[in-house]
Amino acid sequence: MDFDCAKRGSLVQNLRRALPLSAHPRPALIGFLRERGVVTRGAPRLVVLDIFDAGEACGVMCRFALAEESEASSFIAPLAQVALARRHPAARLRVGRQRQPPPGAP
Repeated sequence: MDFDCAKRGSLVQNLRRALPLSAHPRPALIGFLRERGVVTRGAPRLVVLDIFDAGEACGVMCRFALAEESEASSFIAPLAQVALARRHPAARLRVGRQRQPPPGAP
């Protein structure tokens, strides 16, 4: 098994456990969405609904929706084109658990 493939698979599984994730589009994705009339100005907040490995040709991809839209439209883009929120509630919870000393520690 290819090591990079194993790393991608692990990344996909770890991120899937935290879904849905809040994110923002990177500049190239904003341009793509503007060209198609999906967004007009500003950087919309995204909700990442799914993450999957599309193989060597495409890499790790994500399915997302615009957070402000009431329609059920979703889009697919490379995960590299979205900036995941740094402070996801589940991530904060895990960090908090890691910082607590184990019971009975001096």
